[in-house]
Amino acid sequence: MLSFALCLTSCLGDDDTNVTYSDDMVITSFALTAVNRYDTKTTSAGKDTTTITKLSSGLPVFTIDQYKNQIYNTEPLPAGCDLKHLLANISGKGTILLKSMVSDSLFYYSSTDSIDFSQTRDICVYALDGSGYRIYQVTVNKMESEDEDFHWSEYAAGSPEIPAALYQTFALQKSEGNGFQLSKDSGNTWSDEQLGDDENPSLLPESDIAWLSFPYAANKNTDYEIMAGSLSSDDTACTVWRKIVEKSEGAAPARWVNIPVADSKEYYLPKMSPLSLIWFDNAIYAIGNTGIFYKSRDGGITWKESDDISLPDGLESNNVKAITAEDGSIWLMDADSGRAWRGGK
Repeated sequence: MLSFALCLTSCLGDDDTNVTYSDDMVITSFALTAVNRYDTKTTSAGKDTTTITKLSSGLPVFTIDQYKNQIYNTEPLPAGCDLKHLLANISGKGTILLKSMVSDSLFYYSSTDSIDFSQTRDICVYALDGSGYRIYQVTVNKMESEDEDFHWSEYAAGSPEIPAALYQTFALQKSEGNGFQLSKDSGNTWSDEQLGDDENPSLLPESDIAWLSFPYAANKNTDYEIMAGSLSSDDTACTVWRKIVEKSEGAAPARWVNIPVADSKEYYLPKMSPLSLIWFDNAIYAIGNTGIFYKSRDGGITWKESDDISLPDGLESNNVKAITAEDGSIWLMDADSGRAWRGGK
């Protein structure tokens, strides 16, 4: 085993432009199986006490980008998690090895050995016949800090502090072919949008349209956009679309891709009127006339009821709109009375 590892190590010193990929060297699934979370609190006597909780369920879902050879979680682990000693279940085709964080040395992967993911690191997959190898960059994201003291502050109708975006609606106009126009300010301005080549324009939302953009954790200078709304042909679920926008010079225009309701199984985004999408604490939330916050951990594929955020006291209507402010706080407005609340930590 040692001689084999040394042989593979020498390969990493070669010109990586000669690397070729095949189905015999691929990671097909990546999941954390055990995470230690440390919580330090100060007692009334001024003494710090630390408790350790082993997290083994409800852990974030990881995305595997086979085109960019990247693995990452869009929903971060809670603050206080130990990223230096993680257990992971990694499956694929080929021989899976971990690259050292300080050299080109390689080590065999084991699901029972803890792995240091405190920084982005490489996982190598070698074809069993020795014909080539593939290198994945794995990033495990966690929250830097966590303040559980979430609270709402109320603002009277017409208060100048209320963001103008709360009074605006999204609109969509279909065009011929796979193009359409999207307005984020009640139809005052429009942007030209494109669908993927194989997408069905009839699945574009017809009413109660919501749109959201937030930084894409996997790549710098890249945004993740999601759009959802109602279709007259579906009485239960929203139609959901997404695209990844690279903002670097010369990047190809991003195209919208539909997320099939079938992929969501029973965890689809329920039809709501109105519908709002917000980005808070590195997660996507949806809110509407159901009075329930729905949370997506996987970029809009599945949606589950969440009690992370509760509606403000004094809200007497389900006719609500919500947005994410530039400072990361949530703004929610009762569209009937005009009263608004700012929520944050």
